Amino acid sequence: MKVEMSPEDNGLFNEILERSGQNIKECYQCTKCSGICPFSSHMDYSPNQILEMIFHGMKEELLECRSIQMCIGCATCEANCPSEVEMYEIMRVLREMADEEGVESREENMLLFNEIFLDIIKDNGRSHDVGLTLKYNAAKGQYLKDVILGPKMFMRGMMGVGDLIPPKIKNRKEVKNIFDNVARKRGGI
Repeated sequence: MKVEMSPEDNGLFNEILERSGQNIKECYQCTKCSGICPFSSHMDYSPNQILEMIFHGMKEELLECRSIQMCIGCATCEANCPSEVEMYEIMRVLREMADEEGVESREENMLLFNEIFLDIIKDNGRSHDVGLTLKYNAAKGQYLKDVILGPKMFMRGMMGVGDLIPPKIKNRKEVKNIFDNVARKRGGI
């Protein structure tokens, strides 16, 4: 493993800086991004560790890690970052680089999962696990996958009848507006 200690002499650092438009030099490793990320506990490297790996030029490890595939682009990291680093943009660039170099994703269907997850939040104002599972499995053509889990979870008290219907929250329109604003910012609308 090659470790480069000077970010300015680090080709990976400079490429990420240029392609993401993020001034990652401003990160002082407060770890707020990792603490708030909804998927950080499932990643092999947390968001702040990803930045540290970029500083050290660990390109191969980064492009092969599952963390870059697991980022759903929810922008929660940026909303809590005192340096306003948009970590999801850095993850996007790393995914693009992995794709360009032919690195196979270890997370099959992760982009599909991310898209469905964000659509559910956009529509409902929050996550809905039952809806997420049903839509994800249907999109993969596995309609009956996990269907046996529902009754088991219900019998064990892990799920109730209310979990079958997406919860109604106040200000659902505002959540949708946030998604629309992010899409506009990224050039999607």
